[in-house]
Amino acid sequence: MTVPCRLTVTVAVLLLALPAFNLSAGAQTSKESPGRITPVSATSACIGGATTPSCATETLLACLTRGDAALCRAVSAAAPPRPAGEPMQTEYVLERVSIIRVEDISDDLRDVEWFKPGYALVEALRRACPAASASCEDESWDDLQVYLRQRPGAEPAQWEIVYWRSDSEPDVSPELPDDFLRKPSP
Repeated sequence: MTVPCRLTVTVAVLLLALPAFNLSAGAQTSKESPGRITPVSATSACIGGATTPSCATETLLACLTRGDAALCRAVSAAAPPRPAGEPMQTEYVLERVSIIRVEDISDDLRDVEWFKPGYALVEALRRACPAASASCEDESWDDLQVYLRQRPGAEPAQWEIVYWRSDSEPDVSPELPDDFLRKPSP
């Protein structure tokens, strides 16, 4: 009788610890209720931090939307030029957060620096429109992939951008293998 009791306690402790390992902590988003970043506000409370791949991705999106070099530095991303013209807002949906495993590395991706075991891949959708608009619903969605790694020696864990790309940017990298794209999130 003692063994089942210990097993039950062990399972209960592990289940309670699971939220600490949530890689997608950040704004819960969907196409019906996308996250939003404006020049002065955001729906996510974790922008500016990089404790999860999702928070680091949202920080990258804020960096790009606002042209804010400090936000870019927070996730080790190159700062874009300050936005010219009318202030913009970005709506986004975080579709999937995955950790790349050894078995996910195909021959065509073996030598690239941004697709390594232990790195995270965040797949998202984004669209932009003038900040004065009530929403960006009339704009089309743009696919976004963000590759991240844990910053070495950072306590608590911090994630940094290794590489990112989207449909609206020139695609200079090989496509992901189809079998990786179809795998469910871990």
